[in-house]
Amino acid sequence: MILTFGEFELDFDRFELRRNGQPRKIEPKVFDLMAHFARNPGHIFSRDDLIAAVWPKRVVSDATVSTCIKSARKALDDSGDAQRFIETVRGRGFRFATDVEAVDVPSDTASTLVARRGHLGPALLVVPFRTLSGDPETARLVDGLSSGLATVLTRIPLLRLSNQASSYVGRDITPTAREFYENVGVDYVLEGKLQTHDGGYRINVQLADAKAGFQLWAEQFSVPGPADAALDHAVTAVIAKLEPQLHRAIYNTVRAADGEPNAQELFLEASSILALKGWHPDSFTTTAALLRRSCGLAADFALAHAYLALVIGLGDRIGLLGDREKTRGESLDAAEHALELDSMDSTVLGFAGCALADIGYPDRALPILRNAVEINPANAQAWASLGSACLLTGQVEEAIRHLKHGIDISPLDSRLSVWGALLALALMQTRDLEGALNQGELACQRDDRNYLPRVVVAGIHLLRKEPVLARKALDEACRIMPDLQAAQVVPLLGPKLGMDLLGRK
Repeated sequence: MILTFGEFELDFDRFELRRNGQPRKIEPKVFDLMAHFARNPGHIFSRDDLIAAVWPKRVVSDATVSTCIKSARKALDDSGDAQRFIETVRGRGFRFATDVEAVDVPSDTASTLVARRGHLGPALLVVPFRTLSGDPETARLVDGLSSGLATVLTRIPLLRLSNQASSYVGRDITPTAREFYENVGVDYVLEGKLQTHDGGYRINVQLADAKAGFQLWAEQFSVPGPADAALDHAVTAVIAKLEPQLHRAIYNTVRAADGEPNAQELFLEASSILALKGWHPDSFTTTAALLRRSCGLAADFALAHAYLALVIGLGDRIGLLGDREKTRGESLDAAEHALELDSMDSTVLGFAGCALADIGYPDRALPILRNAVEINPANAQAWASLGSACLLTGQVEEAIRHLKHGIDISPLDSRLSVWGALLALALMQTRDLEGALNQGELACQRDDRNYLPRVVVAGIHLLRKEPVLARKALDEACRIMPDLQAAQVVPLLGPKLGMDLLGRK
């Protein structure tokens, strides 16, 4: 079924919101909220009514409901002032204040679902986690863990989360991954089990390739109790290990596809390259080339333009790309075009804002990045970019807070090496050289192919009057990048410290 209202439609088969036929990325709970409103136009719902319908069996604050309503309004180009679709009825609640028309569509076979899904991106089903415990707190933890993981996973560009997970609540027998593929048409299935253990919880999680029916990844996590404290810790711990595995699975799927890749597939390959292979000259060049092809195939694909702006903007900032004037011009044009296409998507805002900061417009980038993290607080890249922009504008303490938060909620991949190097630079500015060295060395451990944190560590040792250790760290950076020059060092350490360090080569 499809529900239409104004220029929008809610597709319950694809689980997506479209405006004039163009999909808009929204979080699963925002879709659920819209669906509840659209199924009951004109009906007034109190906050308690909405919690019962959209967050069943969960303890949810009024602030969560307000945030979800705000996100739904943004996705519908609505606002608290206009209230074109979602109307606030003072003292009573909210209602959907527009006519809605239902259109029935034929059921799809799995092959049809997969065929038409190709241009939309990969799909994941998070099956509600299971527990044998009858304890109410454990039951709430299981429910919260499933929905929490689904919410955070929306930050992966183009990954669509199936909204059919609730269909499997309470079933004694869960279908196999292959049956999910045949019945729902998803690419990947995430499942898990939870049990109490030594005053805390043990969580077993597995990711499967739905079409092949093979397990791609599995891991066991132990988190301390009580249940309320365990939830945030469990979501962060699982996401840190899960997200890189999803990137790897998507990358392998795209690379194995037959025929010429479309714009979305080129974007997925590009974004996976940096996540899996690290931030280096070769990966930057390859990624930028893929994104240019993606933009050429789909001029209105905001994500590709935004990510292209970020890649070449960051490459310019750290001196990896030549012809700086041309590079900055291309990055600025791509960022501006992306923002014109979509100024409501957190990922687009995070990419474009980061690019603007890197090419010399941090003051313009700051409100864009703050908007990105407001729209999606789970957007780790936007938090790290916000910290980087604050560092460029001299807001060092704020930069440290945002960089730490971005790192804390991030997956365990090569991005942490770069973000950790930036955090070390921020700590250097506060003269916390011990903390800076700890973060710099940790950043080096997170990626043995990245010269950036090693240059930062070398600079820290120089400030600590440790020339032998500075030379050793610089030699490591030169081993990774033999032609290391001032163009790569000075943007990181500044002219005085950078040239002093290079004088020791």
